[in-house]
Amino acid sequence: MRRIESNGSFKRVLGFTLVEMIVSITLLSLMAMAAVPMLRMPVGAYLEAQARVEVSRELDTVQTRLNADLARALPNSVRLRSVGARQFLEFLEVRAEGRHRAGASGAAQVCPAVCAAAGNNDSLEPACTERCFTTLGPLVGDPPLVGADWVVVNPLTATGAVGNPYTGGAAVVAAGIKSRLTALATVAGGRRLDITAKNFPSVATSGHVYIVSGPVTYECNPATRLLTRYDGYAISAVQPVAFGGAQSAPLATGVLGCRFAFTPLGAGNRGGLVQLSLRFLRMASGGVVPELTDLVLTAPVLEP
Repeated sequence: MRRIESNGSFKRVLGFTLVEMIVSITLLSLMAMAAVPMLRMPVGAYLEAQARVEVSRELDTVQTRLNADLARALPNSVRLRSVGARQFLEFLEVRAEGRHRAGASGAAQVCPAVCAAAGNNDSLEPACTERCFTTLGPLVGDPPLVGADWVVVNPLTATGAVGNPYTGGAAVVAAGIKSRLTALATVAGGRRLDITAKNFPSVATSGHVYIVSGPVTYECNPATRLLTRYDGYAISAVQPVAFGGAQSAPLATGVLGCRFAFTPLGAGNRGGLVQLSLRFLRMASGGVVPELTDLVLTAPVLEP
């Protein structure tokens, strides 16, 4: 662009003509249209990778927590329930375990005499109203909570009446196999356990005795797309589907479907395998294809 001065000379003025501006804008628009798809590809790949990482993180959380919980599950306490599409897995959590004395030690007795066998006050005798017995060696696990924890003897099944640790719910009943721990002390050769008076119908040949803290439930609800863990609620004879007052922790979101299964194993079904199948959907922004992942987890519940 130029301008003629009054003296006839020319003076250059910097700037663009209208035609030059239109051409420049048109070229920039064409370049932007070509660049957008190239920019969208790495952004989409990043969003897909982020969704995949989030799903993997949740899968690791579920697998780690469920494995840890089932490693502490009371043998033969696993029970399942379905309410519509909702799936429930429940078991009793063992805080500590040991082996009870089954015969006379020959030493001075620390428990009062209540049963027929002379000099055998410290053993756990079946068909005898026990209030006290001792273990062979220490209890293994976490420190028991006196007045809150349960002493469970010879769990055989999570259903029916015989050997069912859920019988009686949160009460000590004649047909049950659990009693409240009322006192705990260290004695020579083991621990002394005082309990609410209880006549245990039978004892295990292994001599195992369990200190149980309470139940744990995993709920899978496709309607809310949540996998939730509950604890801190009372033992119930009927498997619950509501958990008022319980502690809850969501372990995974985006749950589309789930299935819990339990397969008894071993002689006398002294344990089994829990299988958890979950399908996760993680949405991604920007029109990116959602991340869909399946998890199949198998974990043992066995008598030590």
